[in-house]
Amino acid sequence: MHPAPSVIFFTVFSGLGFGLLTFLGLGYPGVTGFTAFVFFAIAYICAVGGLISSTFHLGHPERALKAFTQWRSSWLSREGWCAVIALLVMALYGAGLVFFDARWTLLGLIGSVFSLLTVFTTSMIYTQLKTVPRWHSPLTPVMFLTCAIAGGALMSGQV
Repeated sequence: MHPAPSVIFFTVFSGLGFGLLTFLGLGYPGVTGFTAFVFFAIAYICAVGGLISSTFHLGHPERALKAFTQWRSSWLSREGWCAVIALLVMALYGAGLVFFDARWTLLGLIGSVFSLLTVFTTSMIYTQLKTVPRWHSPLTPVMFLTCAIAGGALMSGQV
């Protein structure tokens, strides 16, 4: 099994980014102002950088926007929607922490849930691949979520 480097980069960095966003949404660490900005910048660089790298292993990257229309049947489409929702909600939550010194708890919880849902939907893309027996397993989502949560805990100092 020799996955493309973009697959490895994508799974590692998007998992770390969305894991860190999960912890930030839960209020860990309890940062505001410039420190919160730095934490959110790191999380967004990892998450968005990983998502961008995923386009390098798509067969037709020019069709990436079309994937958003197939959310009823496609895990890729669900991943796209969850990622966009998570990133937008966490941007609002982060703006509250950075600019207003305000912790909007409900927004943080929603962003955390969508961050974990993004990792889950990513794992389901790989789980459904019958051509790769190591990924075609019910343990794949567990492994993806465990790595994202562990990476997020490490990056947020919750060890």
